[in-house]
Amino acid sequence: MSDTTPKKLIILNDNHKKIIDEWFSMLQQRRGKFNGITYNGRKLRAELRRNSLSELIFLQDGYNILANKLINNDSKLAKTEVHDYALQIFVNVAAFVESNSDKIPFAAQLSEKINGGERNYLSELRFERLLASENPDEFCQRLIRAVKLRGKKGVNLTSLADGIFLWMQEWNAREHGWSADTNPFKRLSVRWAMDYFLTKNNTNTNTKE
Repeated sequence: MSDTTPKKLIILNDNHKKIIDEWFSMLQQRRGKFNGITYNGRKLRAELRRNSLSELIFLQDGYNILANKLINNDSKLAKTEVHDYALQIFVNVAAFVESNSDKIPFAAQLSEKINGGERNYLSELRFERLLASENPDEFCQRLIRAVKLRGKKGVNLTSLADGIFLWMQEWNAREHGWSADTNPFKRLSVRWAMDYFLTKNNTNTNTKE
């Protein structure tokens, strides 16, 4: 595999995926276990939804339970302001995800056809607006709308999380005037566009056949 081939994950790894999967599974249950402790996951999820887009989301138990395992522990994900902010966005969005489906990347899921019809879950225009988000709040709001459109079909949580962490890293670099990664396949806009448009085109081809 050459260095120009897009990798599945940039920021996160398989250990992080396991943590995210377990955390999300706990949120779906009245008595769900995470990190060996039993929680009322549905209550935590409801609280996260009620506090959606709040600057105080980091005070919610549902957030701190994940943060303590994913960032404040030995998972090799450094505790930085950028990672803290990225996790806040992810938790905001994940609270509205109905199911975890990891067969294809998140952006590819957005371009799938609704019930085999003509429309994508997220239109090309809305997808381009998502990529053009100018700040974290705007990015978060558009992601929430996108996962709501997926409904029961769910999304690839780890792919979503990795994209959010990468977007936040790139946004922080722009804010400081730092140069972008010279490898385009490590840039979120390129990675998501490839997943979205290749899936969209393949779906169109299959429909014509």
